Amino acid sequence: MAKAIAEFASKMHPALSPSRVFSRSFRLGIAAGLVFSAASTRAGEADCRPEGAEPAEITAITRQGGIRLRDGRELKLAHLLPADGSGQPDAEFGPGHLETWLSGQRVGWKPAGEPDRWGRIPANLFLREPSGAEPAFWLQAGLAQHGWAALWPGRLASGCLARLLAAERRALVAGRGIWAPDAQDLALAGLGRDPAGALGRRIAVILRVRSVRNGRSGSFVNFVPSLHGSPALFLTTRQMEALRHAQRDPFSWQGKRVLLRFVVHEPGLGRMRIESIDQFLPID
Repeated sequence: MAKAIAEFASKMHPALSPSRVFSRSFRLGIAAGLVFSAASTRAGEADCRPEGAEPAEITAITRQGGIRLRDGRELKLAHLLPADGSGQPDAEFGPGHLETWLSGQRVGWKPAGEPDRWGRIPANLFLREPSGAEPAFWLQAGLAQHGWAALWPGRLASGCLARLLAAERRALVAGRGIWAPDAQDLALAGLGRDPAGALGRRIAVILRVRSVRNGRSGSFVNFVPSLHGSPALFLTTRQMEALRHAQRDPFSWQGKRVLLRFVVHEPGLGRMRIESIDQFLPID
């Protein structure tokens, strides 16, 4: 399994090599907080714990990365964006690697929302090696911690959300996987070449705050690189107040790196909005 996951990581991003991303095994490579035991139950974490997960037999991984079960249902990994940062179903998420990866593993799952328009059920997945010698672990958290996928948290209890964001932050600070500088350069270059093509996409990127200024109905945050015509993030007055209340004042982030998750609602990237202040997080 360790070899399969290391190969999966290196193919998702060629700059990664098995020796860089994997030392002993996947379980030993993720933080202890991502591995669960019955003694560590906490309130608000039932959705992201393996206890009570429905056992599943996986029969196929679709071209879109859907996880097809023996009973005909199809799952998708909840709370994650595909490797290219796109939420579109035809974006490559390494379905061939997922199939190799999940082969021979004990898999359990819990629903994390309603089926999408393609009938796929968003799910939290839990893996345990066939020997059962190691505790089951939450797949999404492992992917996030190694920088193998960007998060787009959906309906999630506060305890699970905190765990998932903490896992992703480790990858962000360390520059792992898709958060490595060369990987981000490629992603930003692609957005800059075709900003109109990003319409409707969910995107997660690392940017550096250039300036923050107040407007009549909110504040504007400008970034470098500019991507396309000096894009600005518009924050409502209520969002600015919430950020300050959370001790995350954007005015203190000038010159610093931030993680920005946003949906492109208009052609181009000249004006961006966020739905939640948790979509705009400092890294430095």
